[in-house]
Amino acid sequence: MKPASLSILAILFCFIAAAHAADSKAELKNISLEWKPTDPVSSFDAIDLTAFAKTQFIIKPFNDSRTRPQEIGKNVERRGTDQDLLVTTRDNVASWLTDRFAQVLTEFNIDVVKNNGSFVLEADIVKFYVTEESTYKGDVGLKVRLRSAKDNKVLWEGMVSTSSSHWGRSYIAENYFECLSDATLSAVYALLKDETFRQAVLKNR
Repeated sequence: MKPASLSILAILFCFIAAAHAADSKAELKNISLEWKPTDPVSSFDAIDLTAFAKTQFIIKPFNDSRTRPQEIGKNVERRGTDQDLLVTTRDNVASWLTDRFAQVLTEFNIDVVKNNGSFVLEADIVKFYVTEESTYKGDVGLKVRLRSAKDNKVLWEGMVSTSSSHWGRSYIAENYFECLSDATLSAVYALLKDETFRQAVLKNR
């Protein structure tokens, strides 16, 4: 091969390597949240949903009590850098999570309505975060309240905390979405499975 050709190949290699390095270090900032659960609701173990028969739930907009609402994750591997790589979103997490929570409830055959419901569900978002090190670990924490739709009286209050873990290529947005989506699914499942919550519904329906 001619020296000129070798020089061109060397330049191309350096360009590709530099572009790859820049891309691998590009921070995931102001990304739009995506709903990407890895398993359907049908994959969860069966639970007794008879307590929720003939009841309708109104889902109030969630309240985000986190100190940094736009931050949803970070990579702490620190490969080639001395800082964590943050993941932030431009979306309203409280609004997004409210909608997804209601959606998952309906997938569990729970009746969700806008008005004239039997109960009101509301929640404070305590945690909504993914930490990436050797794996991706997503955590969702919600302080949930069940209220009477008639007089707004609190009938039940409890903390729902769930997590999910995934393997995947480093610092990829889709992996963060999958962890948060799976942890959200698990949070709804954990609430419906909570015996004290079910008894509160049964007692007051």
